Amino acid sequence: MKRYFLLFIIALLTGFPAWQSAAAQATVPVEQVVTSHIFGEQVSVRARVRTDQTISQAVAFLRAQGESASISTPVQLGPDGEISFIHQIRNGNLRPFAEVAFWFRFTFADGSTADSAEFAFRYLDNRFPWQVREQDNLRVHWYAGDAAFGQSALDAARSGAERTGQLLSVSLGRPVDIYIYASSEDLRATLQQGGPAWVSGHASPDLYLALVAIAPGLEQAASMERKIPHELAHILTYELAGERYPLLPIWLREGIAAVSETYPSPDYPRSLQVAVENDGLLSFSRLCGDFPVDASSRFLAYAQSESFTRYIVDEYGISGLNRLVLAYADGLGCEQGVQQALGISLSQLEYAWRASSLGENRMAMAFKNLSGYLLVFLMLVFLPIAPALFSSFKPKHG
Repeated sequence: MKRYFLLFIIALLTGFPAWQSAAAQATVPVEQVVTSHIFGEQVSVRARVRTDQTISQAVAFLRAQGESASISTPVQLGPDGEISFIHQIRNGNLRPFAEVAFWFRFTFADGSTADSAEFAFRYLDNRFPWQVREQDNLRVHWYAGDAAFGQSALDAARSGAERTGQLLSVSLGRPVDIYIYASSEDLRATLQQGGPAWVSGHASPDLYLALVAIAPGLEQAASMERKIPHELAHILTYELAGERYPLLPIWLREGIAAVSETYPSPDYPRSLQVAVENDGLLSFSRLCGDFPVDASSRFLAYAQSESFTRYIVDEYGISGLNRLVLAYADGLGCEQGVQQALGISLSQLEYAWRASSLGENRMAMAFKNLSGYLLVFLMLVFLPIAPALFSSFKPKHG
C-alpha cells in the first residue's frame, strides 16, 4: 500500500508543472469584438476582456489564411476591461481577400500568461463600391461599368469554367470570387507588392479567388474572354491537384491557363516563329521552376507553354493531361512526372513537340543535339593518334 501511495505522490509532483502550465494557458473570455479595416492602410479591433486577474500587458497576433507566419501588434488596455489595437499594414502586409484569424495573449501581474479564443475577419478590398452578380459557383464583382458589363463578365466566367472543367474533368467544388479592376494600376495596388506594369491578372487558387484588370469599353469582351478563363483555370487546376498544386511546373500551370483562354494571344505564333528562326526557344526543364523576368522572354515562355500543353492534349488526350497533373501533384520531379504519366522523357517530349508543332527538321535537331557529343568523340579518338598522323606527313630526307 505504501508503495502505491508513494507512486501516486511522485506522479502528482512530476505532473504538477504541466498542470500549472496548462492552467496558465487557459482561455481568457474576450467579448464584444468589433473589427474594421481600411484596405492597404490599417486594421482596427476593439473588444472587452473578462477576468479577475490584473493584466500587465497584452499583445495581439494576426495570421492570414494560407500564411504560416503570424504578425504581432501591441494591445492598448483601457478601463473596465476594454482592449484595442490598430495594426498598420505598412508594418506587416495581410493577404488580400484572405480570412485573417487573430487572438490576444495576456500577461498577468504574477507573470503567468493566457490566450483568448480565435476570432476572424475577411480582409476585403473596401476601397471601391463593388457591384456583384452571381450564378451557381461563380461570383463576379466590379465597380466600373454597368449591369451589362457585369453580365458579360459572368458569361465569360461560366463558359471558361465549363471549357476548363471539360479539359481537366473537374468542376468547382465551392464558390469562386472574381474581382474586376478597372486598371492594372488598381490591381497592382491591391496585390501590395507593386509588380511590373504588364500584370493584368492574378489567381489565389487556395482562396478560390481571381483578380483581373478589365476596363469598360470596346475591348472589354476580348479581355474578358482571355483573362477571366485564364485565372479560373488556375483554380480548376487546384481542384484537381489539391493543396499540392504549387508542386506543378509553372509551364504546366500556365499552359493549362493559356489553353483555357477563349482566344489566346494572336502574338504567340509569331513569338514562337521568331524563336525558332533565331534558335532562341527556352528549354522546358528551365521553365519548371519559374519564368524569366524580362518581358520578351517571359512572353515567349507563355507562348511555349500554351503550344506545348496543347500538343500534350492532342497527342495524349485529356486523360494524359490529367495523369500528368496528378503525377506532379504526387511530388514527382519535372523529368519524372512526364516519364510516369506519358511514358516518355521530358526532352523526348519537347523534341517531338518542336518537330510536330513548330516544324523543326528532325535530322537537323538530332545533329545539333549530338554535335557536342560527336566533337568529344572525335577528340577522344584522334588526339591519341595525332602525333603519329602528323609524323607520317613529315618529308623524308636522304
